[in-house]
Amino acid sequence: MIKNPVNVKLLTNVAIVRLKKQKRNFELACYRNKVINWRNKQEDDLNEVLQIDQIFADVAKGEKATKEDLKK
Repeated sequence: MIKNPVNVKLLTNVAIVRLKKQKRNFELACYRNKVINWRNKQEDDLNEVLQIDQIFADVAKGEKATKEDLKK
């Protein structure tokens, strides 16, 4: 019997919004249906769209973007 680790959170209902600036990739974890509403101008509150208010270098690995990368 294969057991999954308890402390692992799977990314469910996540839309990864990517931005590439100066050869660096940045990603945001958002709600999939809220991103569509945001792009269609139906959603005004950005806090409702984002799942977490962090900017990531890689959402799947959980790597946050460094402050130096964000400043550049």
